[in-house]
Amino acid sequence: MFMLIDCNSFFASCERVFRPDLVGRAVVVLSNNDGVVVARSREAKSFGISMGEPYFRIKRFVERGEVVVFSSNFELYSDMSRRVMRTLEQFCPSVDIYSIDEAFLDFGGMSVGEPVVYGREIADTVFRWTGIPVSVGIAATRTLAKVANESAKKSGDVVCDILCESDRLGVLREFDIGDVWGIGRRLVVPLRRYGLRTALDLSKVEPLWMRKHFSIMQERTVRELCGESCFDNDIPRARRSIQVSRSFGSATSELSDLEEAVASFATRAAEKARSEGTVASAVYVHVNTSWYKKDKDSYYSNGTATTLQTPTSNTIEILAAARKSLHQVFVQNKQYKKATVILLNLVDSDLALSQKKLFDDDSYSLLRREKAGRLMCSLDEINRKFGRRTVYFGAEGEQNPAWQANRNMMSPRYTTNIDELPIVR
Repeated sequence: MFMLIDCNSFFASCERVFRPDLVGRAVVVLSNNDGVVVARSREAKSFGISMGEPYFRIKRFVERGEVVVFSSNFELYSDMSRRVMRTLEQFCPSVDIYSIDEAFLDFGGMSVGEPVVYGREIADTVFRWTGIPVSVGIAATRTLAKVANESAKKSGDVVCDILCESDRLGVLREFDIGDVWGIGRRLVVPLRRYGLRTALDLSKVEPLWMRKHFSIMQERTVRELCGESCFDNDIPRARRSIQVSRSFGSATSELSDLEEAVASFATRAAEKARSEGTVASAVYVHVNTSWYKKDKDSYYSNGTATTLQTPTSNTIEILAAARKSLHQVFVQNKQYKKATVILLNLVDSDLALSQKKLFDDDSYSLLRREKAGRLMCSLDEINRKFGRRTVYFGAEGEQNPAWQANRNMMSPRYTTNIDELPIVR
C-alpha cells in the first residue's frame, strides 16, 4: 500500500502559516524577479489566474485588494518542507520525497488498521505540527496513489482511498487521461487518436502494445493503473549536471557584479552536489544580455567550461573554475541580465575518491582533499543550523548585491533568520 501526501497550494500555504489573516483570501506567489505566477491558492484560481500568468496581468486584482501577492521565499518554503517531511517520518519508516511538497509513504508489509483513518491522522498531525494542509491518496501503486490524491483535491476531501477494486474503477472512469502521472501533454493527442479518453480506458490497454507503440515507461504506467506495482523498486538515476541560473533585478555591465553573481551561483551548486553525494568534473559559466532587447548590435550570449583537475564538490575549487570561465566570456560595455553556472559530468563522490586512492600515490594530496571535505561539511552544517549565508565566501559579495533578483514583496524568513522572527506585541 502507498500513500501520496501532497501539500495543498504549498507556497501559498507557507505564507498563510504566519499570516492567519490570509486564510480564505486569494494568495499568489511569483517567480524570480517577480515575473510570473508560480503558485495559487484555491481562492486565486477562482479569479481565473493561471499558472505562468505574468504579474502585470493580475495587478488589477492586487490593486483592488482582491488578491495578496508574494515574491518567492524559497528559504522559508524549503524549511517548511523539511518540517512536513520529518513529520511524515513519524508515521512510516519508508518516506520517498518526490518533490518539495510531495512524498510517497510505502507501507509494504505493514499493517496500519483502517487506511482512511490513518490517512486522516497523518493529515491532522501535519497540519497541527506545521500549519500546512495536505491531501492524501491511498492505493496499491504509486501511479494510482497520484490519481487518488488528485481526486481528493477535486472532491474537497482530505483522503481518497482506491484500494478497493470498485473504488479504483470508479475514480479511473472520471479521471482524464491527460492528468495521469507519466503521460504528459505530448502523449495525450496520439492516445486519444486510439480512442483513449480516461484513465480507465488506458488501464484496459494491453501493456505490451503500449511498449511497442510508445515505451516501456508507458507499459509500466498501464500496469500500475491495474494495481501492479512497477515503480517502487526503481532506483532513480543520478543527474549528470546541476544548474543554478538567475535573471538579475537590473542589468549590469560591471565585471565585479558578475563575479559576485557567478560566485553565489557556484556556491549554491556546490552545496547541492555535496547534499547529493556527487562531485563535478567541470564548471560551465554562461552570461547573456536581455533577450527582450535583442538586436544584432547589442545582444550578447556566451558560455564556456573549465575542466577541474580532479572531480570535486569543494566550493573553493569550483569558485576558482567558475571565475576562470567568466573571465573568458566577459565582454565590456554589455548590459548583462542573466548568469548561469552548471556543474558538469557529475559522478558519485565515494567512487571518485576510491579511484583517486587507487591511481594516485600522493598521500599529501589525498590528506589535503579529505581535510577540505571536512571543512565543507562543517560549513554546510553551520548554514543548515543557523540559516543560509551564516558563513559565506567573500567572493559572493554583500547580502543584497545589485545583481540580485527583484523580490520586492517577499515575506520574512520566519523560520531560518533570527532577525526576521515574528514579534508578538
